[in-house]
Amino acid sequence: MSTFNSLSYATRLVDAGVPRDQAEVHALVLQSVYDEEHKQYATKADFLELRQEVKQQILHLEIKTDRIEAKTDQLEIKTDRIEAKMNLIEAKTDQLELKTDRIEAKMNLIEAKTNQIEAKITEVEVKLSAEISGLAKTVNECKEEFLRFRSDVSVLRTSHKYIVWISGGVATMCLSVIALCIPIFLHTLK
Repeated sequence: MSTFNSLSYATRLVDAGVPRDQAEVHALVLQSVYDEEHKQYATKADFLELRQEVKQQILHLEIKTDRIEAKTDQLEIKTDRIEAKMNLIEAKTDQLELKTDRIEAKMNLIEAKTNQIEAKITEVEVKLSAEISGLAKTVNECKEEFLRFRSDVSVLRTSHKYIVWISGGVATMCLSVIALCIPIFLHTLK
């Protein structure tokens, strides 16, 4: 680093014929200009300080880079796990598709059997309607008999046995109807 020697400069001016007072003032002014100019320039100490700061920043960046690399490794591991899970999901999806196809085939079979059952039900309905018309006659006969019982009941209303008699009559009728329906039902099951 070069320095400005104001004493040497003033001496040279005096040697050149400039009065000493003017030469000293001139040297002081030039010294202040030189000092101001050199404040703007970087010194070796400035470069050393800058070098140290750059080293610290590089070290800091290396640490961050190591952290990023570690996180990248972790992300790669997680990505591998996700890919494995995706492959597993795809395999399970394929299995589900196969099972769905099987279920659809079974549903088609069930639908065919349902159609067969519906045809049989229709057949049974026709038979039952014929038998029901026969039962209608029986029901009409039961109604007539019930009307006869009703007239008898009006006589018994004053009696305490009325409730017992009515219950017995209703039970008899129910058993008669059930007895009539059982053979028809058993016949339809064949």
